[in-house]
Amino acid sequence: MTDEFEKALHRALRPRANPGEDFAARVVAQLDSDAEPAEPAAPAARVERMRHAASRSRWFPVALAACLIAAIGFFQMRQHAREATRANQARAQLLQALSIASDNVNIVRATVAREEHPDS
Repeated sequence: MTDEFEKALHRALRPRANPGEDFAARVVAQLDSDAEPAEPAAPAARVERMRHAASRSRWFPVALAACLIAAIGFFQMRQHAREATRANQARAQLLQALSIASDNVNIVRATVAREEHPDS
């Protein structure tokens, strides 16, 4: 803060020995004129606001639980998709292995058949 500002602040806020005899009356009058009391809300309107706030506070845990269930479902679905992909890869590998084994069995069977019947 600048010195000039501080001096002005000290002058404005300096204590007064006697604020005057009518100080309390002036303060009360100022308060009455500045802040007129708002009319109290009708009981029905107040009850409606309370119901609205209560229903909002009841729906928050429900919404939170729904989001949690949706997140769990999403992760389960992803896990299932990964497992399905792995299962398809394993199936393809098994079919390839069976094809190779079948080819080898056919080669061996043909060799054995030739040795058993050399004249064919």
